[in-house]
This record gives sequence, C-alpha cells and structure tokens, in this order.
Amino acid sequence: GAMLTPINPLFSADELASKLSMSQSSVLAVHHSFVSVALEAMQTTTAKIEHLIVLTDNNDDDEDSVLPTGSVSLNSLRFHDKPMIETLPEIHSQTSERIAFLPYSSGTTGLPKGVALTHDNIVANLYQLDSIEGDAMERGENVVLSPLPFFHIYAFTFSLLYGARHGCTLISNSGRFELAAFCQACQDHQVDRAHLVPPILLGLAKHPMVDQYDMSSLKTIISAAAPAGGTLEEEVEARINCRVKQCWGMSELSPLGTGHDDTNIKAGSVGPLAPSTLGKIVDSEGNSLGPKESGELLVQGPQVMAGYHNSPDKTLETKSPESGWMRTGDVAYYDEDGYFFINDRIKELVKVRGYPVAPAELEALLVTHPEIADAAVIGVPHEESGEVPQAHIVLKAAAEEQVDMGKKALELQEWVKHKVAPYKRLEGGVVFVEQIPKSA
Repeated sequence: GAMLTPINPLFSADELASKLSMSQSSVLAVHHSFVSVALEAMQTTTAKIEHLIVLTDNNDDDEDSVLPTGSVSLNSLRFHDKPMIETLPEIHSQTSERIAFLPYSSGTTGLPKGVALTHDNIVANLYQLDSIEGDAMERGENVVLSPLPFFHIYAFTFSLLYGARHGCTLISNSGRFELAAFCQACQDHQVDRAHLVPPILLGLAKHPMVDQYDMSSLKTIISAAAPAGGTLEEEVEARINCRVKQCWGMSELSPLGTGHDDTNIKAGSVGPLAPSTLGKIVDSEGNSLGPKESGELLVQGPQVMAGYHNSPDKTLETKSPESGWMRTGDVAYYDEDGYFFINDRIKELVKVRGYPVAPAELEALLVTHPEIADAAVIGVPHEESGEVPQAHIVLKAAAEEQVDMGKKALELQEWVKHKVAPYKRLEGGVVFVEQIPKSA
C-alpha cells in the first residue's frame, strides 16, 4: 500500500534531498554504489527516513560489507517475518483514491510537482495500452529492448509494467546510452520490439555504424517522450525495414494519451486517442477548435491523475474538478480521421511579431539537412519582433572538417529561409555546439 516515487540515480545529494522532502518519503531504496549520496541527502532532507534499503550485486560475497549501519539489504526482505508478498486488504476497496505512484513532473508550467497516480489510473492505462499493443503481442514470446531510464513514466509503464503483464523478455542497459551497444543487443537477443525516443531514432536513421548490425528481427519501434518528425520515422523505416509509430502522453496521464496500433500508422502523428479517452483542442479563450486548427490539447479519461500531491492550487490550474478535463500544455491539432499531431509545448513557443513558432517544427526540419546531426531551437530577444528563432546545431563529423563556421551558418539560414514562412526564419542566427543537452 505504499506510494512509490521513482528517482533518477544520477541525482546529486541536494536533488535527492529535495525529492525526499517533497514526497515526505519514509523508505529509501538505493543501489550500494549510490549509498554515499543517499546518506548525504538523508542529513539535509526534511523527510524522516525510517528505513534505508540497499540493493547489492549478486556477486557480493560479503553483503554486510557494503551495507551502512542501520540499513537492510533488499535480499534480506525475502526472509522477513512479514514478507511483502501481497497487497494490504484495505487497498482493494480504495483503488480509486489510494496513490500507487508519485513521479515528479513540471506539468504545464513551473517547478516539479508530485503527480498522484492511483491504482485505478495505472490499471486503466495498462488496459488502454493493451488495446493498442495487444493484437501484436504474443504472451511470453516477445523480446523488448528498452534502453530508457525506468524512473521515467514512459519506460516505467510501457516497458516494466506492461512488459511484465505480457510476460515479455525485457532487455535493458545500465549507464550511458551507446548506439553500438543498442544495435548489438538487438542483434544478439533477436529483439522484435523497442521502446525509444527521437534522439535514438536520429542515430538509427543517420549513423553509419548501424549498417554493421543485423537488425532484421526488429519489427516495431515505439517512439515517445518528444515529437519526432514524419521524415525521421520514414528514414528509420527505410533503413532497417522496421515500422515506427509514435505515442504521446505525460506523467499526468499515467502516461498514455494517444497511440497507434501496428496496422494504422500515420507518419508524424502520435495516433488517435486511447480508448475511454476524450480530447479536444482549444484556443486561448477555451473555445473548441476543429480539424487541423492548432491549440492546446485537453484530455479527459480514467488515466488522468488524481492531482498534484499536496498542491491543490496547482491541481486547479491544470485539472477541472467539475468536468475532469486536464490541460496538457501541449500545442496540437487533429485531422479528419481523429489522428493527433503535436506541434510543441505552450511554454516553449517563440512569439515572432505575435506569430507563434514551434521550435519542434524547425528542429524537425533542420535534422533533415544532410550535414546536421542534431538541433535545438530557442527564442532570443529582438528589438523589432519581440523574439526570433535561434538554432543551436551539431554538425556531423564530416561537415566539421575544414569549414568556415561563419559561412556555414549563413548557408543554413538561407537553406531554412526557402523552406518556411518568413516569420519562422532563423533571424536569431545559428550557434554551433558539440551536443544538445537532453533531459530525462
């Protein structure tokens, strides 16, 4: 009956202490290699940590040697006089109110907040996911490769929970993502499905090393957590002969909101609404918009969070207590077939002379350039226009050799100029960087 808050293992002691304080956790589970960070965080958090559980490696002959004083090992809980082998009886009558998971999200705006997901939210979302994935799954037969961090709600629900429900063999990795290791794992384990994000799609589409591996077992890739351009999907499909489909969601939706099955995929779309889910696009005044009109996406359904933990004001800003409609903070539109397309996040829009410019749209365009490996677009102040787009670009290795960067920046600005409306041009210039920072 406990609430579980997943934590990034790369958090600093201050970051961990902050999450412990916000969640008021009483139990902290940590791998032994991060015990020092955990102990430091416990000194400064306002949470009262009553139990420290340490995960040790299977090859630790002397387990006690890696356990700090007062802690217990995860292995020892198997032999506890009250082992955790079944849910407390009272939980079964309170599944719509009792919080099961408490991940942290910035939501539509502001600092991270605890997203209260009930048992009903998670179970409903697993059924919704099954309606999209189930027909293509063979119980106990699928091999799923998920190099994603499991503290993220996408991997937590899609890979861990749904994978366990279907008896999948789940292949993952620890440490930093490496494209070569991913391709090797796909080849060695005969992976048939993968849960990925757009930056990995970009590598599969463009990196020459991919051709060195046998990826023929891979039949379906789900891409989520950020929008991917339709061109990128098609490039991956053409290169490794694998269907690519996008899903969309957020922590506040447990996380699935929209998604494709394996048979009706539209490139660039995140699919139709999940079963038992309502959605609408509204303008800044709250008026509903029709097909192909962009506005904020609102969602209603059984997977919508109970609210933000201990933050009633923030909950009211996001979710209507009367209707249950929840603001997503995502700019989107839907077509005549009911397929949704995500343009961007409201808070990330660049306003150029009053016109909204979606950075994701320009980023999707830039990565189609043969010399660009990755890109990010931001708004920078401009005296006349208020803001203008500026591109931060990672060039491919070959393109960096013997290049006049000033000339190359002008060439790329000119290239974009002929592909977009005037207000979307890169009037803020081009900045060349070694890599684009990615958040978890």
